[in-house]
Amino acid sequence: MLSGALRMSSTKRLKLIDIGANLTDAMFRGIYHGKQAHKADLTGVLDRAFDVGLEKIIVTGGNLEQSRQALDLARIDDRLYCTVGVHPTYCSLFTDPNNGCEGDPDRYQEELLVLATSTRAKVVAIGECGLDFERLQFCPKDVQLQYFEKQLILSKKTGLPLFLHCRNAFPEFMGILEKNKEMIVGGVVHSFDGTLEEALTAIDFGLYMGINGWYRGNSANNSTIIPFYVTVR
Repeated sequence: MLSGALRMSSTKRLKLIDIGANLTDAMFRGIYHGKQAHKADLTGVLDRAFDVGLEKIIVTGGNLEQSRQALDLARIDDRLYCTVGVHPTYCSLFTDPNNGCEGDPDRYQEELLVLATSTRAKVVAIGECGLDFERLQFCPKDVQLQYFEKQLILSKKTGLPLFLHCRNAFPEFMGILEKNKEMIVGGVVHSFDGTLEEALTAIDFGLYMGINGWYRGNSANNSTIIPFYVTVR
């Protein structure tokens, strides 16, 4: 079965969609570590991507401001779309006095909802949301847990699937999803560093698995088994 899938991939051109492009990053404006290193080159990056066969790109929103920027980008090209949400490492922004909502988490959530419903043809998912216990220096565990669960309400209210992130947090991650199953209309776990068994649990729950750079050799499962198994399952 696997060999057949590989033969097929070698004879047919794959239709590819980049579901998690961080195009709001300052590097695409030529800025690295706060300094201008080169001219903005986002247009060239997009041209090269489309020239080699990429069909669509979903620009990732990591917080309210980044989500606004992602939607602005998505509006410039019919092949661009975006997500709206708050990455786990940014969840402290919900109560930050400088978050543009006077530190009110409910207002911040409402602004996310307004943005997510403002251009339904362009906003295709809620996220990137989830849990990242690998980098707790950016946001404490309890804050991540609270505002990951809060963002599931956005999925229910908009009918949009989830664009999910899970690093070193699978039991808590699945616990929140299972507890709130009625709020979820589907989704994809984009950034994931768990085992094959954990990936299958997510798939059996009804989620898709994205393949990105975190499928590296930090366990025997991640670097080879999961991508191929998910492809042919």
